[in-house]
Amino acid sequence: MQNNKNEFPWWLVCLLLFGVLLSVSLILIPRRLMLRNASSGAAGSGNIVTSQYVMPTASPAPSESVSRGQLTDTSPSVTSLPAAEDATGSVAEDIVSPALPAEEGGHAPQESDDGNAVVMILETPEPTPEPMHVHTYRDGVCVGCGKAVEFYTELLPEELLQKSDRPGTVETWDYRCAAYANHGYGEYDKTCSIYLPFDYDTGKQYNVLVLLPPSGESHAFWLTEEHEYGKTSLSGRTILDRMFELGYCEPCIVVCPVAEDGNVQGLTGGIYQMRDELRNDILPYIADHYSTYARDGKLDSLRAARDHFGLGGASNGSLFTFEGGMRYNFDLFGSYIALSGDGEPWLTVSIIQEDGYADLPVNCLFTGAGTHNDWAREYTTNGYRYFIERDARFQEGRNTWNVDVEGSHEWKVWLTDLANGLQVAF
Repeated sequence: MQNNKNEFPWWLVCLLLFGVLLSVSLILIPRRLMLRNASSGAAGSGNIVTSQYVMPTASPAPSESVSRGQLTDTSPSVTSLPAAEDATGSVAEDIVSPALPAEEGGHAPQESDDGNAVVMILETPEPTPEPMHVHTYRDGVCVGCGKAVEFYTELLPEELLQKSDRPGTVETWDYRCAAYANHGYGEYDKTCSIYLPFDYDTGKQYNVLVLLPPSGESHAFWLTEEHEYGKTSLSGRTILDRMFELGYCEPCIVVCPVAEDGNVQGLTGGIYQMRDELRNDILPYIADHYSTYARDGKLDSLRAARDHFGLGGASNGSLFTFEGGMRYNFDLFGSYIALSGDGEPWLTVSIIQEDGYADLPVNCLFTGAGTHNDWAREYTTNGYRYFIERDARFQEGRNTWNVDVEGSHEWKVWLTDLANGLQVAF
């Protein structure tokens, strides 16, 4: 009996150990279940899933090799969070960091190709493109960037010879006007081409250039007909489109009537016709139907907006620019582009110095001709010099230029000088 009383109570030890194990299980199992629920079902048993996300603070821009909107794992702005450890030092399974909220630039977690890693991707905001700089010249220097105007004496640069992705439109206007060349007796049916720049907006105001063709050509000469230019053929519309697209100058409306046609022939008839047609028909219609700086087509409104109206032409079109335009419509046009033609400058200068015209400023006089075999070159150069020497309003290099282009009495010369003159016209 004594030996039984001194025997060690193993049954009590077993009972205590069972209680300890039960207590530990009751503590660890709920914690493990909570951690597994936090993983949102991201991966299966036995896989370690880490989260990578972009901190919502400024960070260096990714290299050019990184696609826009995605950062690689090696980017300094991507942080890998260390795996969580439990009390025993073992790595806990299925630990996933929460996603950034969308309002802070975050995105929902995205699975990697192997279905395990959860990666947070933050798109870099797409940079806002800088607005295109449009050159606006005053005294031959761009008021925006300080660049001196560049005139071309051979072919235009290649970038201006390409078809534009932003083409303007050409409309035709059929109208009936008086036979001014016949002292107003009778009427003529005529057609005029009108170029509107790309994305023409009636909420904006546009400068207007009236452009006259050489003798024998139609209203389509400047805008839609293609003519030989170097090793290719080009229309004036191509050059207008590209100049406006690339910011060589501000977009403008270009109006192309005809002084001489089947009803009116010869210099004198063309001068008389264009003198009155510009004033009574063409400008009033353009101001009433298109978005210009003139309030309407009345003469008072046109006079108030003369700084934004220009007149030009080539060969006989240049002669009509002086004799039918500047000489009798100086109150309606502030700018002129006259190519390969002069038109008795001594008479024109004397008229624009008379009362009513003497106080009106000159915004631009641009002239030019071919360097060889252009019969009008001497007349053009002499006329240019006469304006500078006899009227202080014409100041060489500030609002008055003469640029000769390699070539003869031809399209190549006129198209190049049209581009030259457009840069400084308004």
